[in-house]
Amino acid sequence: MSAEINRKKIPYCPLMSAGNQDCRVCLQESCAWYVQSAKSCAAYVIAHNNLLDIKAKQGK
Repeated sequence: MSAEINRKKIPYCPLMSAGNQDCRVCLQESCAWYVQSAKSCAAYVIAHNNLLDIKAKQGK
């Protein structure tokens, strides 16, 4: 059961999953798009930063 819980904590890869019927899990440290300092995918980091930028512009 703990292996199943650990798998649920690993996010799906937005880059490898795009266009596929099955979702691929994030390779984390083995992926070129993984940002170690953020412990996340570069795609998620970029999306998060863009969302913060949009929210800041909406507040003006």
